[in-house]
Amino acid sequence: MSQFTTAQLDALNAVKQKLLAAVADEQVYNAILQKLSAKELKHLQEFFWDFLITESQQAPTKRSRADILAVLEPTSKYQQRARCQEPLGYCTISMCVRINPACAVNRISGILTAIRPMLQTLVTERPELLTKSAETPVSAAELQVIERKKAVKEGLPKRVAEPETLPEDFRSKFTRYKETLWSMIESDGLDHALIMTEQGTILQVATTKKCDLNRITDIIADEIFWVKEQGYAAQFNALLTVTKEFENGVLAIRSLGNKLYLVGASQTVLPGKIHSLIWRLGNELQRDIQDDMAATAPK
Repeated sequence: MSQFTTAQLDALNAVKQKLLAAVADEQVYNAILQKLSAKELKHLQEFFWDFLITESQQAPTKRSRADILAVLEPTSKYQQRARCQEPLGYCTISMCVRINPACAVNRISGILTAIRPMLQTLVTERPELLTKSAETPVSAAELQVIERKKAVKEGLPKRVAEPETLPEDFRSKFTRYKETLWSMIESDGLDHALIMTEQGTILQVATTKKCDLNRITDIIADEIFWVKEQGYAAQFNALLTVTKEFENGVLAIRSLGNKLYLVGASQTVLPGKIHSLIWRLGNELQRDIQDDMAATAPK
């Protein structure tokens, strides 16, 4: 869920109550949506999505994620209609909330409008939800989302950080890639670009922002570990290229072989673009690094 102040959350809880009370009147419902920002709409979309699934389990008409997706305009069709800059299938609402809020407002408003009949059925079958929401903020579904995310994180295998000592001559080999990393910043708009080991040791970095790089590389090392763990379960343990979107930006990781990784992060570069960039440069660096290691390996 998006980050809001207590006062903003109180206001959003009031909006949730108004929307639930207005589900039978499409004009009133849409009028409420038109007053909201992209960030507020994103919060409501996440809330009502889980609210529908959670609360409908105690109603005659039960809803699932598949039921909701079935009433939405297909992502690729929306992208074509909206002339989205991203490749088909790469539409990410969270990114547009930050860099193209007008598009995000259209997309999210469309989603909330599409699920209105489902909400209407739910409150008709469970009218106590309207009374309940008037007495207290509608937070049951929000709490379940938080608990589910917490449970998923706690259920993941734990990465054991191991001490890593690298010889200085090994580190020095990566100095020549500094120009490549800075080109990712200056030409392609990334905020951070780095080459690191699987354990999180930085070998070369370019960044435009003051940040705790050790904390960032710890997070990235965890992501690499978890992706590889998922790969083991599927009998495929090589991490090649992974692009993940977080609330505040996009992270792309490309394996360079030998437990080395090229990483790019940005708050504004679209996921499709950063994925293509990290894949292309990663291939080039991978070949160069492997050729260098082969040339310097003991005979």
